[in-house]
Amino acid sequence: MSPQKRELLSFLQQQPRETFSISGRIDGRRYLPREFPPRLPLLLAMQSYPAYRRMIGEHWMHWHDYYELWVATEGGGEFRSGNDRFPFAPGDVVLVDPLKVHGVLRMESTHAPLVIFFRTEAVAADGAALDLGFLSAWDRRPEKLGPRLEGDAAATASVHGAILRLAQVWYGGTEEEERALMLKFYLLETLVHLRRAFLSGGKLRPDTISMRTEREARLGRVLEYMGRRFHTSLSQTEVAKAAGMSTSRFRLFFKETTGWGFADYLRDLRLERAAQLLRESSETVAAVAYQTGFSDQSHLQRLFKEKYAISPLAYRKQRQE
Repeated sequence: MSPQKRELLSFLQQQPRETFSISGRIDGRRYLPREFPPRLPLLLAMQSYPAYRRMIGEHWMHWHDYYELWVATEGGGEFRSGNDRFPFAPGDVVLVDPLKVHGVLRMESTHAPLVIFFRTEAVAADGAALDLGFLSAWDRRPEKLGPRLEGDAAATASVHGAILRLAQVWYGGTEEEERALMLKFYLLETLVHLRRAFLSGGKLRPDTISMRTEREARLGRVLEYMGRRFHTSLSQTEVAKAAGMSTSRFRLFFKETTGWGFADYLRDLRLERAAQLLRESSETVAAVAYQTGFSDQSHLQRLFKEKYAISPLAYRKQRQE
């Protein structure tokens, strides 16, 4: 373990934790809104999730239009961001790409990360090309590179050191104006080290920031449409038509933007809504299957148990208890 990793984890484990539950905060598009300070749109939080084990089907997978960076400090688990699935352990640093559907698939009860959220304006208020380079670890990372830095990798030590300095200012008692300046300074330092860690020797993707506003608006319309029609025999062709795109172009757009295949996302959405009905109604499993777009009860039971490792009836009983 590097000295930087040891010092960062030791510092973070002493900070106050925010009990976070995602339930009820996500809209029908699976979008997670968040309020940022107007002066510097940056937030840090040491989060804990005591309700996680009761959150099957409660919008755990979500997306947003701002940047996210987190460091696992205790406990391990498994994460999904877009099409990337990977385990995580204390000290690992994970980038969450804007617009990618993501979330924790499995976590130990002690899991508590430092989560850093910020908007583009925190780095490049006027969209200057040079300033946007700070965001390259997210926006220009080669496709073959996943979003995780292992905690014990050599390149991660400098990232840990920069995050520690950022967190010390956030949790410290610095005067307000100087605090904002120092937060931005250490945020930029963190982003420079992330760029080096992810892009050293790699071929950069074309810039994606300029296309994001259009993609975000279209994604919102698409996911809202799917949220209203998921219970029908919804086809990719139908959704593509609603989005004003050809099926082939829509397939590429959906995969590149969310990181999920259309069928994978639709199945996950249906399972989520089925779990909600099992929690909140007394409908039979067959009726729940019908109301959430599954071909029959056995189809729902098979996919529900495959994803959540519990049968629909056992899940209902568990929640009632």
